[in-house]
Amino acid sequence: MNRRQMLALAVAAATVPMLSACAGDTRQQRQAAAPTKSGVPTLDPNRPGNDTWPFEEAEQLNNALKWPTTQVADPASKVTLTVAITADVIAEVRNAQFDFFFHKRHPNIEIKRETSQFDSYLTKYMAQAAGGSMPDVMYTHYSWAQNFIANDIFQPLDEFIAKTPEFDKQDLPVNALGYYERDGKLFGLPTDMAPKLLFYNKDVFDKAGEKYPDESWTVEKMMEVARKLTSGSGAEKVYGFTPMLLPEPDITPRALAQYGGRYLNADESVSMISQPEAQKVFGMWLDLLNKDKAVPSLAELNQVLEKVEPFKVGHAAMTINGAWILTELAKQTAFKWGVAPTPKGPKGRFTPVIGSALAMYAKSPQKDAAWIYLNEYLSSTGQQFRRISAPARQSAWEPNAEALGIPKDVVETVKSAMKEYGTGDGVLKLPANKKVVETAKPIWERVMIGKTDLASGLKEITDKITPLLAENKIA
Repeated sequence: MNRRQMLALAVAAATVPMLSACAGDTRQQRQAAAPTKSGVPTLDPNRPGNDTWPFEEAEQLNNALKWPTTQVADPASKVTLTVAITADVIAEVRNAQFDFFFHKRHPNIEIKRETSQFDSYLTKYMAQAAGGSMPDVMYTHYSWAQNFIANDIFQPLDEFIAKTPEFDKQDLPVNALGYYERDGKLFGLPTDMAPKLLFYNKDVFDKAGEKYPDESWTVEKMMEVARKLTSGSGAEKVYGFTPMLLPEPDITPRALAQYGGRYLNADESVSMISQPEAQKVFGMWLDLLNKDKAVPSLAELNQVLEKVEPFKVGHAAMTINGAWILTELAKQTAFKWGVAPTPKGPKGRFTPVIGSALAMYAKSPQKDAAWIYLNEYLSSTGQQFRRISAPARQSAWEPNAEALGIPKDVVETVKSAMKEYGTGDGVLKLPANKKVVETAKPIWERVMIGKTDLASGLKEITDKITPLLAENKIA
């Protein structure tokens, strides 16, 4: 397969409509449920800021931080660096502030931003790559990275890291880097990376006189309590758990590995979703949905809840979600909440560690300037400046949590999960994963509403996705 054919194949894969939450990433579910316009808002170019991120506060923080250096030299004359990213309006204010102060430190590097919607980003830039014109610095979701890497769009960063003695690669968890590696080279550096955890509504537990979740909990215990805590009906209903299990890319460490099951095999060439271990797990969740009514159905999500995430509005006792929701939870006052390790199964405790990264275009004419930007943006200092709630840099967790009002015990739970049982093993990341997810989704929805039985549905998923897996061989 030649390069033109590979790019055409990747573009075709990218054009398949994506789930609102790519790979179970509920940061995107939040945006789908309550849309926020993407793009850079109108800001004073000399004092960028708003009520959420006042310029004075940003300036004070910027001046208080120690910014990293590198042996890569600044350009001798003016250059323009194009940075492609996906972010909502609030995040882009902070990005604009970062760029403002970065330019003050590096006056010969001008920053031009391209902000795109999450759902169209991969399609847009895979098509643009086929035309040979790309931004110098690019955002990538963990589930997209291998599409770009397999088509030689990203630049290996190892030589630049070697020129930056204080880079401290050890500050980045090993399970955060695998999404961006190929053939022993590193093509992207994570900006946010976090495990999923068991979040719970303390008010619901207290009202029922139920003990809070802890590290002793098993999956069966979680489901048992979810049944107990389900109450009410219609718009007043409180679900024991949300969301319903879906065949998304992170489902293996999210739910299947606990029972020895997998979505696909390790090299993503064979479907394992219809095997007995996986079928057992899906059966347990179907009972929780259809028999116990303890998780919201598709109809309830779309009609009663109007696509709002139930846990965030106090209508669910528990959810398994990424640590990136901590910013929202820390600010809300509607209910008290807590966090616990994900429950274990007969084969152990697992949780997916997922996030996103920045990378450098392989044909960028401004690679040195691009590295200077990446080094600062992705440093612990850069992640502290941007107040990321789930920073990839482990040294940024405590200062960011303190600034955002996230309790210390929560931070310890997050970091323990990242270190002790968080994993990228089994998370789909190779180029076919978008087609796999979108092909499986409608089949599984028929199973959920009882139009297809479980065994037939899982077999149909296997039959339909198996031909797609050949696309992973290009990676």
